[in-house]
Amino acid sequence: MRASARIVARRQPDGTTRLTTLAGEAPLLVRRVTGRGSGFGPGFAGLSGPDLLSGHGGGDGAPAPAQVCLVGGSAGPLGGDALRCSVDLGPGARLEVHGVSASIALPGPNGRESSLEIQARVGEGGALYWSPQALVAARGARHRTFARVELAADARLVWRDELVLGRDGEEPGSVSTRLRVVRAGRVLLDREVAMGPRHPGSLGPAGSGGHRAVGVMLIVDPAWAGEPSPHADYPGVTAQDDPGVAVAAMRLSGPGVLISAAAADGAALSRVLDAAR
Repeated sequence: MRASARIVARRQPDGTTRLTTLAGEAPLLVRRVTGRGSGFGPGFAGLSGPDLLSGHGGGDGAPAPAQVCLVGGSAGPLGGDALRCSVDLGPGARLEVHGVSASIALPGPNGRESSLEIQARVGEGGALYWSPQALVAARGARHRTFARVELAADARLVWRDELVLGRDGEEPGSVSTRLRVVRAGRVLLDREVAMGPRHPGSLGPAGSGGHRAVGVMLIVDPAWAGEPSPHADYPGVTAQDDPGVAVAAMRLSGPGVLISAAAADGAALSRVLDAAR
């Protein structure tokens, strides 16, 4: 199966963000969400660090970002599926993308790999919060995700990615994920992770460390260009009472921080990343 989704957002004269294009094909269906009380999580407002929303001159009373949720219109991705998603934010546009439920990568009839390619562009003064639900790699699955994000120099980004290795009680499938972020024409981050039985050593101490769920949250804020990111001192990053949880923050060579976490299951992973905001 080949399917695609496209989201285009533009800032209006009154400061609000309008979704000028919202189109998708199963299993990449996209739906507009209205109101801040949508139940899809805190978005920009939930960040415990600098408010990415107020960074656009908003603060209290600022127009809320546009919100979109990803809806799985069918099972999968299945082996052999080729999926593409495009997100285009014009200058000053603000968008939050959430997920309704986890996606389950499943094996196809011929053992082929499934793939998801994401292309995102955030213009001057724009802000993108990308937080779909976790991807579950079912036994026998082969899946690859490649996300490319292009940021203007003063654009803001929160990118969250969660992976669960296998459903409850089953062996995991194999997944590779790559995130490449380019800011103002320079590479800010190029990170690739491969997990599962097709990637030797990935489930051992040098890989997942025996954890069943791994994830990252990347935060980019141009306000940090001349000062250190505060996230390395966050209680949610530096203190963990659960020995089954691992979390760390890494400052990037630009105005960003990468928070990595591993946990026993998807629910525990989500709690860790929520706390690290």
